[in-house]
Amino acid sequence: MKTYYLLLMAIIFFCSSCEELEELIEEEFEVQTTFITELETNVPNASSPEEAVNFKSNLGFWDFTQDPNVSEYLGDPDEITKIEINSVRYFYKNVTGNEDAHVQGEMVFSVGQGGESYSTVQTNLAQADFNNTAYNLAGDFSPVNNAITQFRSIGFFYEGSVSDNPVRFTTDVSITVTVTIKPDIDNF
Repeated sequence: MKTYYLLLMAIIFFCSSCEELEELIEEEFEVQTTFITELETNVPNASSPEEAVNFKSNLGFWDFTQDPNVSEYLGDPDEITKIEINSVRYFYKNVTGNEDAHVQGEMVFSVGQGGESYSTVQTNLAQADFNNTAYNLAGDFSPVNNAITQFRSIGFFYEGSVSDNPVRFTTDVSITVTVTIKPDIDNF
């Protein structure tokens, strides 16, 4: 009888441990990651060098399911329950052309069918490049966060106007996000 009792206790302990282990595995956890993209802009000659010229950079894109810091934890993309932008930093580099060029623009985040714009600081490109000045993008990122949680990817570009042309420059964009993951035990 003692043998059966010990065996029964071991089975009960093992089964209760499995449930506790499953609950532990299915706990939500957060992964912070940063991705960096360079947006190239070329502003051509206008009829007058002082004339402001509108521009639009190339498109940057990031797929969170392919991010190396996130993908190692994913069994299925549906395990991502939330993505939140913590910060967006940008700086100008590789500036060539008119040294008096000033830029004023917006960083545009494009997710799904929608888009949100965030204003950048007006600045002299050559000075910002020379001083290696970093800028922080400010604003309420909630609409973007909701969309990137749904689509798990983000596209973005920089648009605006530049006075004193021609000028070429690169906008180096660094976006830090927190990705919340809830593992599904069935994917192990």
